[in-house]
Amino acid sequence: MDIRIVWHECKKALLSPILVGLLLLFTAFNIFLIVNNSYFKDELKVANRLVENYGREITDLSLNQFEKDLQVDLVKLEKIIGQELSSVHEFLDGLNYEDHELYSESDWQFIEQLRLKEMYLGMANEIDGKYTRIDLKKVAEETITQTKVSGNAAKTLRNEYEEFSKRFEEMKQNEEHKEWFFAGNAYFMHKFLFKTVFLHIIIEALMLIILSTVLITNYEFENRTHLVTYGTPRGRRLMKDKLGASVLTAALLTTFILVITLSIYFTVFDYTNLWGSSISSAFNWEYNFPHVAWWDLSIGFFLAGVVVIVYITMLLFSGLTFALTTLVKNSYVTSILMAIFFVLALLIPGFMPTSSNLLFITGYNLSILVMNIPASFMGSSGLFMFKNFEWMTAVCWTIITIVLCVFSLKWFNKMDIH
Repeated sequence: MDIRIVWHECKKALLSPILVGLLLLFTAFNIFLIVNNSYFKDELKVANRLVENYGREITDLSLNQFEKDLQVDLVKLEKIIGQELSSVHEFLDGLNYEDHELYSESDWQFIEQLRLKEMYLGMANEIDGKYTRIDLKKVAEETITQTKVSGNAAKTLRNEYEEFSKRFEEMKQNEEHKEWFFAGNAYFMHKFLFKTVFLHIIIEALMLIILSTVLITNYEFENRTHLVTYGTPRGRRLMKDKLGASVLTAALLTTFILVITLSIYFTVFDYTNLWGSSISSAFNWEYNFPHVAWWDLSIGFFLAGVVVIVYITMLLFSGLTFALTTLVKNSYVTSILMAIFFVLALLIPGFMPTSSNLLFITGYNLSILVMNIPASFMGSSGLFMFKNFEWMTAVCWTIITIVLCVFSLKWFNKMDIH
């Protein structure tokens, strides 16, 4: 592989007006998406201040101190409004619209901060009770009933839940869930970052990568210069350079979108003191069941793992697109076939018998891996809760992609070029 030729091939895509235009359009849209959903960003600073004042871990000692400080704030509020209160919510519940003008802007800011602190304290006090009531055997049976799984598939799922119950008890014993994070059921920050924002990043990167790969691979055939190009001394070995260029371009495009989008996200939303908090924190509980990872992962490590998954899948999709383009030699048809492949891979488990383990095996594909990112590394992710799901999918599809690329290169070396 000649690095100089590889870079020259990369420039065909990186300097393409259509790809550059799409890249800028997608980036601008991502910035708009983040800024447009930032109206509550000031409220999130409370979680950072809690870590700063009481430490990342929630202990009886730190919680007692938090309650004492809250009582001090409540006394300040009583002086402002001139009446005794048991909580700030008592004051807010009895408030009329006309009463808003009785207090200054700074008073309202103080009241709002006090309300948020009471919310976090209330959630912290409920953690033990909520986690004690979780019965994983019941959760497993509910999942089996809701998904109508039976036979061997139900047996596999029960075994995995049994394994997960050990991890759940270990998580509780280590008190990984007792760490401060943004209130999940109030702000849904996990869903916003790892589902909404990353979903846009993935779809956008995927479109750009497929387009850039077919452009690089098929450039000579589309411009009718293939008889000259492949008749040079470099000849058909150029396809290896094109494969390298496709993968490198995929990495550059993914990096650009990830860096710009995540830089804007973390500039708008302050995670300064929360990077070390556990992804299994009780405050990250957004829906019926809390997020519980198979390993003790911090927010920072979870984000790094998700970014690695995005990189791996994007590079593999580039390789698959290259193999298909080499065989099809038509940019439009290849793009449509890749889109169909992506959607079919998402849907195929739904066509499998619900009593067979094929239901799970067919789920080990790149589309589900990358679209399941919010639940990556989680034991609380429904049908694809398997501990080995991420690494086995990545390894299997890396092997498949390499085999297909080698086959397409050999096939190209033997084909007639007209």
